[in-house]
Amino acid sequence: MEIRKLTVAAVEVLQRREPSGKTVTSVTVKPTRDDTGRISYEETALVTHHDGETQILSIRDTPLATALELHADDEAELGSVQTVVIPIPLPDVPPNNRVRCEEHDGMHIETVACRWPHNVTADGDEPQVGHPYRVTD
Repeated sequence: MEIRKLTVAAVEVLQRREPSGKTVTSVTVKPTRDDTGRISYEETALVTHHDGETQILSIRDTPLATALELHADDEAELGSVQTVVIPIPLPDVPPNNRVRCEEHDGMHIETVACRWPHNVTADGDEPQVGHPYRVTD
């Protein structure tokens, strides 16, 4: 199974959960074997945020669980089922979004390089955003 399909399913599951305000960089799911020897994936995933913090997320009865079962079947045919690390892409930067950030002086057009890639509370007409290489929030 293509990683793209797993990524789409993971993003869908992440959108359903209570938002933490932190960017998710990856979702990791480990394989498990039941008493009959059938290999599948665990019903929980480890969500990793941009700051290294992690949390456990239930994926039971979700599109991600379904996609992982198909992936496990494909992997089992190849001989082994490995831990899956699903990278979560950064959200797109809205075109012509004007911001102030810690990296650049004055108000400017937002880029991925000058912001934490998650929604930040706007400060009037000039929303403040952090820098992705500094822990500021």
